[in-house]
Amino acid sequence: MPSKTARAEPAQKGERKPEPKTTGQFVTRAQETMRAEKGWTFALRGSESAVMQGQAPSSATYTATVHRTTAPVALQQTGTVTTSKGERKPEAVYVVGGTGYVKEAAEGWKKGPLAAPDIANKVEDPLADLDAFAEYAKSATVSRTGMGVRLRVSASGWQLPAARNCPALKRAVREVEPALAQLRKAGVTATDGHITLKSLSETWNLGGRAQAYRVTSHRYTFAFLVPFHGGNITVSQDVRADSRGVFSGHVALPSGVE
Repeated sequence: MPSKTARAEPAQKGERKPEPKTTGQFVTRAQETMRAEKGWTFALRGSESAVMQGQAPSSATYTATVHRTTAPVALQQTGTVTTSKGERKPEAVYVVGGTGYVKEAAEGWKKGPLAAPDIANKVEDPLADLDAFAEYAKSATVSRTGMGVRLRVSASGWQLPAARNCPALKRAVREVEPALAQLRKAGVTATDGHITLKSLSETWNLGGRAQAYRVTSHRYTFAFLVPFHGGNITVSQDVRADSRGVFSGHVALPSGVE
């Protein structure tokens, strides 16, 4: 989660900011606009799967509502995970005071630092993602859409060890590691050097000038190829967050959670 909680300073009356041109300038303007509000609501949906040709995929989908405040920084994420077998499990995620709290189905609350992978992989925070994106935004392309501006980063062909050191791929590596651990427990012996990024795409849609280039949606997708028995297991994920407008409420931990 970003440590900066200050709101953007409004322009003086009659003052007009220059129009952004580069990806970095568009990201900066989007950050200012998002931080200028008390909070935002996002509709989240995602899917992940492990697929081997000729076999039924192991997959899950996820839908949730995210309330994210900016001062103080806090997040409430409540949703449902649905497995390929049709099982539905509730999930609640909170970030308060820089600590993440996760509750899956009937299990007890688990808490930990946001840097811990098992916590980070559960937290979907578009504003923190925007701050992370700023670190590698120069590699993105900029295009105009009917509603505003689109920033996009894509990649492919990276082997897993090299991907770990690429800022644009760090999230994908972190997210795929648990799936790889499960595959290895199931007998997959492919080493990291043989696991390849098939594709990655990160897309930010921003509103136009009239909306001060606020974030309207963020989508992050990737697929890795894991060699197995002469073929490949494709491990993939697709997560999208759509803005539903300003959130003026307050985020606090449920009663009894410490």
